[in-house]
This record gives sequence, structure tokens and C-alpha cells, in this order.
Amino acid sequence: MAESDLGKRVLILGAGVNGAALARELLANGVSVCVVDKFDLAFGATSKSSRLIHGGLRYLEYGDVKLVRESLTERSHLLTLAPHLVHPLPLAIPVRRRWGGLLMAGAKFVGVGRRRGLRWLRFLTNRNSERGLWVVRFGLWFYDLFGKDPRIAKSSVQPVGAPGTPQVDPNQFRYLCTYTDGQMIFPERFVIELLNDAKRIADEQQLEFQVQTYAEWILQDDGVWVREYSLPPQENSITSFDPTAIVNATGAWGDLTLKRLRVDAPRMFGGTKGSHFITFDPEFRKAVGESGVYAEAADGRLVFVLPFMEGILVGTTDERFEKTPGEAVATENELEYLLELTNELFPQASLTRDDIEIHYSGIRPLPYVPKGNVSGVSRDHAIKFHEEAKIPTFTLVGGKLTSALAFAEDAARDVLQHFGHTSHINNTRERLLPGGTNYPDTPDELRQRLHEYAVRFDLSPKSLRTVWQLFGARTETILAERSDLSAGMIVGTDIPNGVVHWIIEHEWVTALQDLVERRLLLVYHPNLKRATLTHLAEVLAACGRLEHSMIEPAVEKCESQLLSKYGKKLD
Repeated sequence: MAESDLGKRVLILGAGVNGAALARELLANGVSVCVVDKFDLAFGATSKSSRLIHGGLRYLEYGDVKLVRESLTERSHLLTLAPHLVHPLPLAIPVRRRWGGLLMAGAKFVGVGRRRGLRWLRFLTNRNSERGLWVVRFGLWFYDLFGKDPRIAKSSVQPVGAPGTPQVDPNQFRYLCTYTDGQMIFPERFVIELLNDAKRIADEQQLEFQVQTYAEWILQDDGVWVREYSLPPQENSITSFDPTAIVNATGAWGDLTLKRLRVDAPRMFGGTKGSHFITFDPEFRKAVGESGVYAEAADGRLVFVLPFMEGILVGTTDERFEKTPGEAVATENELEYLLELTNELFPQASLTRDDIEIHYSGIRPLPYVPKGNVSGVSRDHAIKFHEEAKIPTFTLVGGKLTSALAFAEDAARDVLQHFGHTSHINNTRERLLPGGTNYPDTPDELRQRLHEYAVRFDLSPKSLRTVWQLFGARTETILAERSDLSAGMIVGTDIPNGVVHWIIEHEWVTALQDLVERRLLLVYHPNLKRATLTHLAEVLAACGRLEHSMIEPAVEKCESQLLSKYGKKLD
């Protein structure tokens, strides 16, 4: 559908996964879109998540069956649409005993503490009664029932120490309840895939599509002015956008955004802080293996221990946070807490603070709940229409990585109905993401294709795998576009210079941090060096995105941010 069919233009504030998914959905329905973010793509909760694509086993305990069903449907959906980014991940729940936790789980399921008539029984939900084997098995039975997918193995029970399972402490645990969910190692690349596909749709339908990062926006009488403030002062660009509607998809920044939009609304967001750490300890990596662990701490809090490239990702905390979301950093108390839980599960690891290579922290965009246990706050999503706004305005509240595409469909439906359309004209349910198109059907086919590309483009197998991890089935097209693949690799990496040039030209890169943290994902590599930053800054300068005189300041700024936000020290 061409632009003239609807003639509508939507301004999406926020370039995280929800904003990117909504842009793609609206464009598929003939609506022009401008996406604006104060920071970079996937800057907030998207890049600070546990990187799981899961149905939310814990949500069953809170009786949120609708959310679990939707999430499990979306898990299968993402395995199909983005097979290069989402993979099945076996998980194990360590259990100490057969019985326990039945009253607590039952009380939570029927809504004790949330339903007025049952609040006198709230003490049942606050008990730290550890979940026993039968409670866990009952939950997993429902999980299997709701999430049938031939690619996903059914749950089972195995004894602790069984071959191929995480080697948790046999002195504490007797059983491992195993099941399978999904893992998205790089949600940052998922956002880029969504936006690249949105651009394709816009080109196909001759619609206007813009993405402006590091930009501030100002509400004016004649629309919205957008200024990209990251550019040198003499080049600052101010553009005007006259939207038919505005969507506030700024996540945990949502209330601050509404104030700038002059929308007088009650507090809508009460985001909680989730912190994680990554370690590359080889013995710990060996003990965990290729399956993750989903465990319950003594205080009832849940923790994930997940394989993550060559290391292990541990998280997450869940605490109220009242500061500006961008200020969130993993505290020493949080890291010590996560270390304690990890060593309780794997005492043979004996991890210390020195074993933490990287940590990160983000704020979940949850709905505001003034009191109560934050773990019980719904992870479902909602769309709020602000009738009092000068320009029709919608706010996206809640949601999670797994259900981002479903959230986008719901939000697009609401926007289209506001425009006078009673249902979707199109949707993207069956549209594969670019990197998932013509994806190999089997691991053997994948290995064969990687071998063929390595020979054809004269790249090492390791380099080819690294590029494939970024682009999936687009790898051939991107490599074929570059005539400079023989120009060598970025210092300290297996990434060809030519590939980085392509990313800078096509993936909305503005700053050095964008490359390191959210395009190449080098922040998560154990051997990242300062020389790598310098080389990348030089490539940015060669592409006209950085003044040569600013190479050293850019490197210093990036290095400082890696230390302050991620605790990452460079050689």
C-alpha cells in the first residue's frame, strides 16, 4: 500500500525493540514513520535484558496464563522468523525435595494479594517455601501443553549429575527438572534487523521512513522539531515532522517523555532494576555446559545461569529504581548477591568479584505499582491513549523481548483504529526477517554454507562464523557488496574492515560506542583492547562520521563508558 492510500505519518519516540517492531508493523500497513531516540538504537532495556526468549514459567505461578500462552506462541514465532538470532536453549531447574511450595504457588495462582477479598491470605505468598519436585513438574506440564513445538523438547526429570546436565551441587540438590526455552544472544542485532526490514517495506511501498538517533525533539505549534545533537555544532540539523499521531515507546523513560509532550497523566511507569554479570571462568563454563540453569534462591528470588558465547551470563536482580533510567549501574551489593547465588549452585566454581569480566544493568518498563512485591508486577503489555494530548498520543507500557512483535501488532491495531481502520490491513506475522530468509534447514547445511562462503570470500572459518552471527543469511549479500575484504581485520577481532564499513553505512551508526556496544557487540568479548577502539574510530573517520582530530577523544570517551557502565577494563 502506498503512502497516498492512508496519508498518515506516525512519530515513534524510542528506538528499542518495541519502537522498532511497531515501525515495521505500521509501515506494512501503509503508514509513514519517523523513529527518534535521544540515545542509540536498543540503548535501554533491550540491550540490558537476560537475553531469553521464554514463555515465562514464573508467570504461571501468578496465574497469568494469557501472557504465558502468548509468550510461548511468540517463542515459536521468533524461532521461525529469526533463526539466526534465536536458538532453543535447554534449561534445568535444580530441586532439593519432592514436596514444598504448594500452598505458596496455589495462593499466587488464584491471585491472593491482588484480589480484595483474598488479601487477608497475603501471608501465604510471602512465605519462602521452596518449590518441590511436584510443584515444578506440574508447572512444566502446563508449559509443555501451551507451548507445543516440534523444535522444543518436552520437559523431563533427571538426577543431579546426569551426563550433559549442569553440574550443580549434589549435596544440596536431588533432581533436575529440564525443559527448553529460547535464547537471543544479541537482541541489539534483532532491533537492527527489524529496522532494516522496515526500510525494505518503506522502499517497497514508497513510504517515508526515517531513523534519527542521538536526537532531541521539541513539541511546536506546527508539529515536532527534531535536532540531531551528536553532530558538530556547525552541522547540527533540525528537521520538522508533522505527525498524525505520536507513540511514546521510550520504555522506562515514558513518564519523562509524557511531561515533554505536555500530557498531564498520572504516573504510569514503575520500572525495576535488573543487573547481570558475565564471567569467562573456564571451569565454571565447563560445569554449566550448554544448558542454562533456572534456580530459586533461599529468599525465593529466581536466578538464571546461562551459557553466553564463551562465558556464562548470571542474572538478574529485581529492585525498585527511582532515578533516571540512564543512571542504572550494577552495584557491588547486587554483584555480590549474584555471586553468592552462583556459588551456592556451583560451589566448585568458587567465583569471586575478580572473576566478573562484565556487568550491566537496565530498567524494566513495568507499570507503576506503588506497593508490594515487584516480582509480582505483571510483565504483560498495554497501550494507553491520551485523549488530552494536542497531537493524538499513545504510550506503550510494559512488555518484554519475547512478545515485542505481538505488542507491535496490538499497538498498530490501536493506531490504525484511531485513523478509522477497524482492523489490520496487513501484518508481518509471516514475513521473515532479512537474516532469516533462506536459512539453512539443518546444522549440516549451515556448516556447508559457511564453508562455501569462507572459500569464496577468502575468509577464515572463524571470521566467517563471526560475520554470520551478525547477519545470518544476509552474509553472502553483504560480503559480495564489499571489494575491500582483503584489507584485513579490525585489530584484535575476526571482523573484516569491509564489514565494519558496511555496518557504518547501513546501520545508523553515529558514535564509537554504537559499534562497540550494539553493532559488533565487542563489549562482550573478553579480549577487547584499546587498540581495537582506535582502529574502529579510524574507520569511522574514513567513513566521514568522525573528525580525525576527534579520534583520541572518542576512544577515551568509549573506554571511560565501558568502565563505568560495564565494569570492563581494556588492555
